[in-house]
Amino acid sequence: MNQCGPRSGISVRIGRIAAFVAICCLLFNLTAATGADTGQVLVTVTEAKSGIPINGALVYLDGAYEGATSSAVGDGTLALTGIGAGTHTLRAAGGEYRDSVQTFRVPGEDQVTLALNTSYLHPLIVNGSTDNAISVVFYPSATSFDCPYNTKVNDSRYADENLFREDVMAVISRTYLNLGAVTDPSEPLPEGYREKFNFYYYFDPSAPGDAFDGCSGSVPASYWNDVTFADVTVLLYPAYHGSYNNASCQPVGCFQSSGTGRGVMKIPADRTTLFFHETGHALFGLVDTYCGDTWYYENDPYPNLWSSLASCQSGASANGRDPALCRPIKENSTVSCYGEYWRWDPDPDIMAEAYDGQFGSAATRRIDHVLAGAGGGS
Repeated sequence: MNQCGPRSGISVRIGRIAAFVAICCLLFNLTAATGADTGQVLVTVTEAKSGIPINGALVYLDGAYEGATSSAVGDGTLALTGIGAGTHTLRAAGGEYRDSVQTFRVPGEDQVTLALNTSYLHPLIVNGSTDNAISVVFYPSATSFDCPYNTKVNDSRYADENLFREDVMAVISRTYLNLGAVTDPSEPLPEGYREKFNFYYYFDPSAPGDAFDGCSGSVPASYWNDVTFADVTVLLYPAYHGSYNNASCQPVGCFQSSGTGRGVMKIPADRTTLFFHETGHALFGLVDTYCGDTWYYENDPYPNLWSSLASCQSGASANGRDPALCRPIKENSTVSCYGEYWRWDPDPDIMAEAYDGQFGSAATRRIDHVLAGAGGGS
């Protein structure tokens, strides 16, 4: 009996060892079967037209950043290892180029080449990530308006990329970077508000926009595949042909949105106050304060239009303004408008005049609110 004990213990230990070995073998076989960390691939990135290798292109494997191409192994290459078996996705990106995406399989493919085409999207002023900053993209229109003939006309000015870029930079300088010139000084803009914007332009000579195709114009559908981050797309058109002296031929602007990231604002390059007016809609959520064919609502928080006298007076008192200055938008209006709405900002009010004035205290407080919530951080 006593002799049986030790032999029985040894058998148990041997059994445990055998089980451990079996488990290890099973894990090894499972790992091999799933192909974990078994593959490697040499990624080469080239310029599509010339075939020249591109160093510094950013490479992503299944969405994760892996590094940049260099001449370490060969010009425009990056070696990736430890790739599991199966189908994978590679993406290459470069500042001057459009992203390129390609799939490959492991095992089976150990070399992948991605060709990058020149990007139509060009950064002008970038202060932070598109998740934080207010991103504005300018798009050129191939049409303008002829006042003497009262009709849309083709205009070739923005077929020249340099002229388009020059006009865009001039507009940015006069408007977005000069908000302080048209806002109420009693409501100071956030410090460093200029650094809360990112500016780009998009130039595809084969696909110009049409500023006079509908209210806010139109851009090609392919644009929305490339630009998914814009807070507003500015469809810029050249100055009207003829003279603005005729009251019936004033330059027009319009903002319309067809969903998140798909807001288009059409505007002439030479009318700064009108640009501010449409920007009030497009970026700051301001509402027209004139009586006419437009859309009215109380745009909380910090509205510039109220749905009742009581709410206008309450808002004025809460923000240190004189409640007695609340007045109906119908006041002194020669045209009809629907509903009873009230305004506070004094005339000339940009959201009432469009071609003259400035943002009053109520509108500026709304602008402050939006800018304070944006940031140019990475």
